[in-house]
Amino acid sequence: MKLKESVLEKIGWFSMALIVIGYYLNANQLAACWVVWFIGNIFMGYYCCAKKTYPPAILSLLIAVLNIYGYISWT
Repeated sequence: MKLKESVLEKIGWFSMALIVIGYYLNANQLAACWVVWFIGNIFMGYYCCAKKTYPPAILSLLIAVLNIYGYISWT
């Protein structure tokens, strides 16, 4: 299924916003940062794959795994 370019663009901006919010939550030492980061990184990974930019897609998906580790470590 191919998404419209406008929907894909919204996914990119949404994921970027979640990642920035995750940084804010982390700076305030809230464990919810890991969940927000995880969701943001999954969406960013999808967005990058859809745009065929595979290196940042792999990076986002690997960071999502680290988000799980971070959440487990903090809780």
